[in-house]
Amino acid sequence: MTNFESQLIALAESTDRLTTSATECRFNGEGWSPAITIGHISDVDTQVWMARFELMVNAQRTGQAPPALAWWEPDGEKTAATYADYSLDESLALLHKSRESMAVFLKSLTEAERKAPAIHKTFGEITIESMLQIILNHDEEHRVTFK
Repeated sequence: MTNFESQLIALAESTDRLTTSATECRFNGEGWSPAITIGHISDVDTQVWMARFELMVNAQRTGQAPPALAWWEPDGEKTAATYADYSLDESLALLHKSRESMAVFLKSLTEAERKAPAIHKTFGEITIESMLQIILNHDEEHRVTFK
């Protein structure tokens, strides 16, 4: 099994861990609720990870220089306001949809496209394949906040 395939499995497992942790969380009212946190992760999937994957692949396909990227996440206050009235089930449905779309996209890439590069201000040179670990790290940063 290649690293890419094992990372796809790890991404699915991470989604399952997020789901379990959010569902079992005894939210104490401090910080973001599990529904808001899961909504945030779903937004990051679509607005950050997928947008960057597409940018990287398009640059590679058209012979452009690798894109330059900086750390960015959706605005926290906007996120909290957007998902304040969402149930956990509604947020989890969005997460599972975003992860399924991501998996379909990633599985469609050729081996060369998986290595499409970008230059990230924080992480240096990255590829689509190496971004999967960044996604897993981001998931875990949020998963551990569920208590």
